[in-house]
Amino acid sequence: MRLLLFILLLLAGPLVHAQDSLAVSFTEEQDSLPKQRFVDRYENVFMTKVPTRHMFKLGLTFLPDYMVSVEKSVHENTQYDLGYEFKMLPSWSVGAELGANGGWATEGRLTGMLTAKLYSRWYYDMRRRISEGKSVNNFTGNFVAVVAERLWGTENVDYRVNKIGLEFGLQRRFFTQSRLELGIGVFYQDYNRSESPYWMVYDVSKSSRFAIASRTSMGLAFGDWKRNKNQAFCEVLHCDDFVQEQWKLLWPRLHLSQSYSNGTVGLSYERKIKSSPFSVNTHVTADFMRVSTRNLPIPSEEKRVGYDLQFQSSIQLRYYVNQRRAIRRGTGGNNLAGLYVGPYMDHLFYHRENIFEEQTSKKHLGLGAGAGFQQTMFKKAYVDLSFNMSHNLLKVTEDSKRYLGTIRMGFGLIF
Repeated sequence: MRLLLFILLLLAGPLVHAQDSLAVSFTEEQDSLPKQRFVDRYENVFMTKVPTRHMFKLGLTFLPDYMVSVEKSVHENTQYDLGYEFKMLPSWSVGAELGANGGWATEGRLTGMLTAKLYSRWYYDMRRRISEGKSVNNFTGNFVAVVAERLWGTENVDYRVNKIGLEFGLQRRFFTQSRLELGIGVFYQDYNRSESPYWMVYDVSKSSRFAIASRTSMGLAFGDWKRNKNQAFCEVLHCDDFVQEQWKLLWPRLHLSQSYSNGTVGLSYERKIKSSPFSVNTHVTADFMRVSTRNLPIPSEEKRVGYDLQFQSSIQLRYYVNQRRAIRRGTGGNNLAGLYVGPYMDHLFYHRENIFEEQTSKKHLGLGAGAGFQQTMFKKAYVDLSFNMSHNLLKVTEDSKRYLGTIRMGFGLIF
């Protein structure tokens, strides 16, 4: 070992002395390359350089409430959908989707909504990105779409809604088989309803002709691309980062029109307990609906307003199951990501006042348990899928239930 070190010193000696005769100068040159966009630095994640013409979609879509209630917001706002999109030209595509949501009512019939949608999208910045070498012909981009949609719904009464409009949105494919879409559009709507006094009272068939509505969709994607084996998961997920706390803003759901408006907003705060795999997560969600009616068969009454209001808050002690093992293996960090379980407590308050000023209120104070999976992306966005069940500690009445189950798929921003 000493002989090897002595030989290396002899070889390095002339190089060291030779540096005395070199003139060292420093020059400063302005970087002529344009500043690289955030998305382009992760082209392997967003698959921007992978050509794609066919894509099958399977996932969840989060929509505003089209029922005259926000009482069962999980059933009515979370839709399971299946779709297909085909690229006709680099900037143009056509697609179709089928969706369903809801559950079984107490009388044993299906309550919820079915949807069928056709659309054509113009990816208006696709040609420019291709010419600049930032992308190839695929489905990752921003778009303007013409959308035609048909909805069949049933709760108190059956109804049908025909919609046509323009939607502005973005679609991102990330990793090999994941997909995210955000959209907001302006639509013309035509309601057809059964001849029910309840439905005629709200006069929905003459209201909400024009509306602004938001949409969030995420799930799996399958198409004519090869699996990418060199995926920079941790560059996106920040596996090794230490995260002590984070605020989480739920991406809002919104439907606005002159006579019918509905919205959902949510906010969460989560904090680790020192450096342990335990954390405390608090969450608040608010749902609101307003219906305005005109031309009722009531003397001297031109307009009446009804509304639904629901607040749900929860607190959960979370234990991230695989965190310690991931840290030991170097595949994860001491943060707020991964599979979790823990005790769960929630409170729900629901209040309705219909157009005849008749009021209904419900309360739930529950204690139970839950499990879920949370993941942070780019330090700016999060996905949180949770399943919770709680037992009502309050007195159970005809209008309340002993157990309350919550399935929440949260997507939003971190700040």
